[in-house]
Amino acid sequence: MGFADFQEKQRLNKQKSVVRDYFTKRNGQALCLSDDATFLMLLRNVIKELGVAKSDLFVQIPDAGKALKAVTESLDLGKSPVLFIERVLNDTGDTSFLIRQFKDSFPTLKIIVLTTTVDRDRIMLLHESGIDNFVLKPLSNNDLIDKMSVTLREPGIVQQLLEKARTFITKNAGGEAMKISAKVLEVKPDSATGYVVMGDALRISGNRDKAQLAYERATKYSDVYLEPLQRLADLAKEDDNKEAELEYLKRLDSISPLNAQRKVEMGALQAALGNTDAATQLFDTAVSRAYKDAIAQVASMAEKIAATLQDVNPAQAEKYLRQCLDMKGDDLTVDDLATFNQLGLSLRKQGRWQDAVTEYKRALKIAPKAEGLFYNIGMAYAEGKDYETAVRSMQKALSLNPNLPLSSATVAYNMGMVFSLGFTRDKAMQCFEAALEIDPGHEGAQKALAKLKENAEQTG
Repeated sequence: MGFADFQEKQRLNKQKSVVRDYFTKRNGQALCLSDDATFLMLLRNVIKELGVAKSDLFVQIPDAGKALKAVTESLDLGKSPVLFIERVLNDTGDTSFLIRQFKDSFPTLKIIVLTTTVDRDRIMLLHESGIDNFVLKPLSNNDLIDKMSVTLREPGIVQQLLEKARTFITKNAGGEAMKISAKVLEVKPDSATGYVVMGDALRISGNRDKAQLAYERATKYSDVYLEPLQRLADLAKEDDNKEAELEYLKRLDSISPLNAQRKVEMGALQAALGNTDAATQLFDTAVSRAYKDAIAQVASMAEKIAATLQDVNPAQAEKYLRQCLDMKGDDLTVDDLATFNQLGLSLRKQGRWQDAVTEYKRALKIAPKAEGLFYNIGMAYAEGKDYETAVRSMQKALSLNPNLPLSSATVAYNMGMVFSLGFTRDKAMQCFEAALEIDPGHEGAQKALAKLKENAEQTG
């Protein structure tokens, strides 16, 4: 083992230790509001891999309506829950508002969002809603452990002190909170969070001018920290200073532009200031944003219906998936890759592999570096017995993500079969070995690897 590999192994072991301690020493519990079978299995496997696979450590929440009860029961039992939640749910659409409600009601609840997009504006809206972290699907066991360790590690001394100060603020003890936040800022003078807590303490103590200075200082130490700007906007609103409030909201909007409700607030301020055209533009943008979110929710429902039909009636599944894409028109983004992949699968199940390739290539115009699309193109060409083109597609997928075979045993096995049929023996063996590393009992990979090794010995 090289030194770099040794360091990586040590890093992973530390991350596993953090997550294991969360479950064993801090009474942790994973709540999952998702119907993604692949992710649910991955999360269960991670918990099992850590050697803490007790029945009550993992709770799947069937729908958003039961999420509140699940979180409340977990906290009532003395648990420290972490909520995994899809960015978009079939029954509620975008979950930003739901996340905000949870964070307002349960400030200590850790929330990790499951998403397929890396769009900055979307991620900023999630952070504004109060998430602690997000994971980008698809992901491997190690990727999930990495994200969980960052989110669930025990708070450091500075964080503990700031939490203590916040507790005093909720009790209206501004003086005590100021003392603690002052100590934090002595040790860490560039702490944006420290200045926000100091500002909150000053504000409840009646020192509004000094509170404003503290919030302004917080904005200087973090360009993307939304909380101090919102505090400043609130102060301006309390003072009925519409011009100042509007300026702070504009700064917030430049960082997180997908918040439709904020655009309504900005429009109301512009209208109150007599800026009718600016107000109309903001109101139109807010309505357009809300309309897109509604369309996304309907499309998500159509996609879920298609998933239930995929095996029993792929032609019907195709119909709903095309409806899903047609509804979005020209607003297709990387969030829609899963829909294209499902559509391609339904076409392949009908024996229409060429049509599947056409849809995958259409999706490549949205995400030209999506390794999953090249993987699916390779699978489609293999089904059409064009193994040479299939191998080229798989090689492209590998060049974009060398760890793709490690994402699941099935992916590794399928890639191995394509490489094997395309007479690319070394890569085929590597993929079958990856499949067995993930699932040592994978019979298909065992037989295929044994056959390749036997052929290799026969040919010298």
